[in-house]
Amino acid sequence: MMRIGVFDSGIGGLSTLLACLRYLPEAHFLFYGDTAHSPYGDKSPEQVRQWTEAAYDWFIRAGVDAVVLACNTATSAAVSPIREYADVPVIGIEPAIKKALTLYPEGKILLLATTMTVAGAKLEQLLTQLPDARQRVIPLACPGLAERIESQRTDWQQQVRQYLHRQVLPACTPDIQAIVLGCTHYCWISDWSSGLAGRAIPTLDGNDGVARQLCRRLDIPLQTDACPELPGAASIDFHFTAEAAAKTRVARLLLAAHGIRTQSS
Repeated sequence: MMRIGVFDSGIGGLSTLLACLRYLPEAHFLFYGDTAHSPYGDKSPEQVRQWTEAAYDWFIRAGVDAVVLACNTATSAAVSPIREYADVPVIGIEPAIKKALTLYPEGKILLLATTMTVAGAKLEQLLTQLPDARQRVIPLACPGLAERIESQRTDWQQQVRQYLHRQVLPACTPDIQAIVLGCTHYCWISDWSSGLAGRAIPTLDGNDGVARQLCRRLDIPLQTDACPELPGAASIDFHFTAEAAAKTRVARLLLAAHGIRTQSS
């Protein structure tokens, strides 16, 4: 059975795992959440690179066929150096800015991301490469948002809604045509983001693109341009570096909410 490693600072990358399950329902997934160091967005690039490389080493010892960095911050800090010595395909994730600019050729695109992603060289390079991106894309750093989502405390939803209204709503001006979610944690609140300004603002993320790139790197044919349905069950092992039992319980509940029964190898 093919073994795929999926890495994130916490539970955010489960949204990427969902996308991968659509295309590779028969694979065995190993999900690694570095909850001992979460959130990554306010850490230094050097720290994030060190922790991401440690996770890659763990995946290699576990015998994976590919590694997915389901974390925009980790991708920004570590995907390039890891690829220089990687023995298996390493797929990173980046904000779906190109897709947003194509689908919405007029107006502005609001990018929500962590502080490190907004300040990172990888986003700078992406904005430079895409026509009109600098003029049309408005990056907004959201310190503390991923941490609120990660907590899953009893009041986390209230805390997130208050944060969105205080920090994000002022940026949702009438010329904003789409919101790009530049952190996989934010994918769990995409519906809230889209209705934030009292109107329907489309939200986009990079998860489907990551899943399709994973298939391409593994030479697995893509049968259709449409996004496949989620499977009813999946083979997944969870590894969290802190609060392992509690985080694993949350992970199983989040996947169950999407109709996926999880079983370990």
